[in-house]
Amino acid sequence: MLSTPARPAVRFHVSMTFTPGGPKVEGTWEAEASAVNRFRGFIGTHGSDDVTITLWAETDGIRRRLRTWTKDHGEVLHTGH
Repeated sequence: MLSTPARPAVRFHVSMTFTPGGPKVEGTWEAEASAVNRFRGFIGTHGSDDVTITLWAETDGIRRRLRTWTKDHGEVLHTGH
């Protein structure tokens, strides 16, 4: 009997940096929808001039950037991951 390899676990992280290279806060979720909700919630409550908000997917310790938000560029979807 052939077994199907287990799919690697994916975790989603949202980080918010207050100034370029400055302090940040970060949270982690198992469900992408929950992480997207938090990402958009941060935009509504903390979006300002120097803030950068990023949504990441992590598989096997490797992070891929999915979305970013800055006041200058708004929400940007990243593809090719």
